Amino acid sequence: MSSKIPQRFPWRLFWLLFSAGIFSILATIPFAIDLFWPTLSSQPQAATSLSLPLIIAIGVVQNLLLLALMIFVGLKLGSRLGLGAPLLKSLVEGEGLSPSWKRSVRTGLIVGVVVGLVLLGLVLFLVPLLPKLPFVAAAKIPIWKRALICFYGGIYEELLTRLFLLTLIAWVATRVWKEKVNVLSSRAFWIANILVAILFGLGHLPSASLVMPITPLVVAAALTLNGIAAIAFGLLYRRLGLESAMVAHFTADFVLYVVGVSFL
Repeated sequence: MSSKIPQRFPWRLFWLLFSAGIFSILATIPFAIDLFWPTLSSQPQAATSLSLPLIIAIGVVQNLLLLALMIFVGLKLGSRLGLGAPLLKSLVEGEGLSPSWKRSVRTGLIVGVVVGLVLLGLVLFLVPLLPKLPFVAAAKIPIWKRALICFYGGIYEELLTRLFLLTLIAWVATRVWKEKVNVLSSRAFWIANILVAILFGLGHLPSASLVMPITPLVVAAALTLNGIAAIAFGLLYRRLGLESAMVAHFTADFVLYVVGVSFL
């Protein structure tokens, strides 16, 4: 009678993704300052007994802990469902680069360009109706800052939405329906993918509220635009791994924020 050996947690992959997540957060700072600082600086500051450096330090610690938790949970549960970052895992564990990396990157690039062009067309259609879209304001921001912000979408948002949220929801769905262990059913995946798409769209509203009023049209636009992208990236995550979804997300953002604003 043989017993199954527990799979070791991929700590090397964890630290690689954690470091990449920190880099992507730092990459947002130049863009965010240009886009949101005029609005934030004009608002009255809330009275607090805490100093600004202490507030910043608390925020940094909280975000680092959240990032670590997201990656840990995503990798832990993903290994039970066949989800994760197989190319990076193989690389950091000394097994070399998998032969499937070309397909993963190529598919990610193609999907990213297609999604980016579709979203660009929809955004350009919405600009006359919503002239305060962050996309419009981004046209005034230097190109190097717009290029940096693409890393945030490609890395941090994929760690949050695909590695953490989609994996967690799919795992919960699998447990609720008592489906086979280590097998992700289509039902569990699509419920998770659709829920994550909705959450991804709604998650963009707080930042949008800093530059424009939130109206039913804004909510519908956020759900539609981000939902299209999230569904596509979710499919890549399941079929080819997190790396392909990251490439696609980065490419779509590049099409929008680096190339697309020139159409305004």
